[in-house]
Amino acid sequence: MLKKSIIYVFFFFGALNGFSQETSTAVKKTNKVYSASVSETIFSIGIVDAAPLNTSSVVRFTPFFNFGQQLHVDFSDNFGIYTGFGIRNVGMINDLNDSVRVKQRTYNVGIPLAVKFGNMNSWQGALGFEAEFAVAYKQKVYVNGEKRKSSSWFDDRTNIFLPSVFAELKGEKGNYIRFKYYLTDYLTSNQQINVPGVVYRPTQSQLFYISLGYVIKNRDFQTSKQ
Repeated sequence: MLKKSIIYVFFFFGALNGFSQETSTAVKKTNKVYSASVSETIFSIGIVDAAPLNTSSVVRFTPFFNFGQQLHVDFSDNFGIYTGFGIRNVGMINDLNDSVRVKQRTYNVGIPLAVKFGNMNSWQGALGFEAEFAVAYKQKVYVNGEKRKSSSWFDDRTNIFLPSVFAELKGEKGNYIRFKYYLTDYLTSNQQINVPGVVYRPTQSQLFYISLGYVIKNRDFQTSKQ
């Protein structure tokens, strides 16, 4: 999976470089550089294969502690890029059987790089890649309704490096919808829970989400002609 992620990264940067050169030679527009704050509400789902268990996924709703700062560069009225950093609460909920439910989440630190297209002052789309690092892990296990919870830093039950690709559509007022897919397994193959008689060792754990968010422009840094 790591080789596949690296290939995606090189392809993305190659496409970005070619698109940027084509835009700069074809048109002469005003460059705009500005910062923005961003937040999002996440609806995530994780599909887990952990035979012989027959897991069932549950949608996870995460409305807060998802925020970040972005740096935007608009090369023209129709093309730009952005990067930045963010802190995001992501995870999954799975029913292992009729009596055991597992909720797992991490706080991730992410660095995105995205290409924007459309109207930079109105409706626009974006395609991007983000490198995320799982920092703080928390787990809740419900056995016949009884809750057990634990937390740790850089836990070995999830992968630390979680690269992803995303697509988003942003409106004129700064509201947006985003789809994100993680390129590697979210969980490792280690034993995930301490419940007698239940062996939960995922061989595959795909994580993706849809989110609704808002971007607020903070500050203009410069305006210059190409």
